[in-house]
Amino acid sequence: MFSGAKLKIYYLCNQNKPKINMKKYLILLAKLIVFAMAAGFFMVVLMLPFAFSGWVDVNNPERWAILVIEAIQVASVLLAAWLIIHYWDEVPFVTNMGFGLQGRGKDLLCGLGVAAAIYAIGYIVSLIAGWIRIDGVHFDPSYLIIQFLFYIMVAVMEESMMRGFVLGHMLDTGMNKFLALVLSAFIFACLHLGNPGMTNFSLFNLTLAGILLGVAYIYTRNLWFPISLHLFWNFIQGPVLGYDVSGTGAKNTLLKLHISDNTLMNGGDFGFEASLPCTILMIIATGLIIYWFETKKTTYEEATVLVDESVNDGPDDNDGTGTAVG
Repeated sequence: MFSGAKLKIYYLCNQNKPKINMKKYLILLAKLIVFAMAAGFFMVVLMLPFAFSGWVDVNNPERWAILVIEAIQVASVLLAAWLIIHYWDEVPFVTNMGFGLQGRGKDLLCGLGVAAAIYAIGYIVSLIAGWIRIDGVHFDPSYLIIQFLFYIMVAVMEESMMRGFVLGHMLDTGMNKFLALVLSAFIFACLHLGNPGMTNFSLFNLTLAGILLGVAYIYTRNLWFPISLHLFWNFIQGPVLGYDVSGTGAKNTLLKLHISDNTLMNGGDFGFEASLPCTILMIIATGLIIYWFETKKTTYEEATVLVDESVNDGPDDNDGTGTAVG
């Protein structure tokens, strides 16, 4: 039994403990489940006409057909996200997801730069160390164009889903931004569990890749950097350099590679992203991005305040809609 004094101390100590609001996390879970179910439903409905007509063989698609299939997936994800954000969250879709374009041209260039730097360093080191060997060059312009368009849609679909919707909604609950980043990255990695060549190390590296893709988003709440990084990561890795991409092989790549048996160092059948050099490079790149934003003190909230102030200081004939950071 507690004495009066002890009971009072116990009460005061427990009053000071932060209380976890389970309701908002249950709502988050509900939104994620509804989003997944809605996106899956739309994919099935939109794919059925093509499957039954025989126009697109979903099991063995032709070059152009993969664009149709991926476009359906993009449309399904965006439609599901729009329905929830518009009718449940009741906030603007474009800015909430992170599709705002104003001042984001540099983000596209930075995404290309990070992907190019990682693969340039990794490729040169792998060639020098003998972990890979170039066996030939095969230039197929139509293949490269189709693959580029395909990976644009892959990047838009996966980043809209995992960063724009999942990570964005986690951040909206007030969850610690780094915890939200790691959780969403792990979910991203788990979505690839069915890919050929998946191992525990591949899963670990894909989680790191998800962190790298999302780290700028937790500061900017904008998708153009992760979309650009994701696009060029896949395109450079597979169609250009000749690696498999997340276990998916490519036939007519620009460079023909011979992969040695040292799969730890070259990623084996899963691709460079499952290699130890890639692990190191992703950790370094993520650390540099965090250092950049922490040094600049650029956060989503601060950016929003600056924009709000600029709107309030503007002319009186403002239409009242304001400007949101996307």
